[in-house]
Amino acid sequence: MINSMLREVTASYDLCSQADEHVYHNTKALLELYSKVLWRIKVSLEEMDQECRESTDKKLTDLINSMVDIEPRINQKRLNSRLQSIEESKSILDFIDLSMKQLKAYPDEGEKYFEILDCIYIQRRLKSVEKLAEHYNISRSTMYREKSKAIKMFGVILWGFLFEEASR
Repeated sequence: MINSMLREVTASYDLCSQADEHVYHNTKALLELYSKVLWRIKVSLEEMDQECRESTDKKLTDLINSMVDIEPRINQKRLNSRLQSIEESKSILDFIDLSMKQLKAYPDEGEKYFEILDCIYIQRRLKSVEKLAEHYNISRSTMYREKSKAIKMFGVILWGFLFEEASR
């Protein structure tokens, strides 16, 4: 009897541990993509602006404002598709930014976790854990532990927001 209960508890712990690992790795991957997605949005908007200038002699913002008049010289389906893609990418970044604000407001170590993730992934001021450890004057192993805690806490906040938003 006790052995079967112990096996059940151990099995449920393994499932929780696997879920935690999954959340951690997904969160870390998303953070690593942040600056690349931001860059891609900027480049896409610049490309679209250039394309609009070449085909219509108008800036992208002017063209979008005048689309009420339906501009026949531009491929509207393609423009709408590209704008939709940019909007979806921006929505992801907005969720990350909102979650970062919540992380910063978290009462236990929130500001420190925010700064760690902001320095490494968002603003990319200090691109390595070694440089961040030097900045905080702590050992690299301690910095790795703090970074791991920050990613885990951020993951809980981020995926909680996404779950709430999806259930609406």
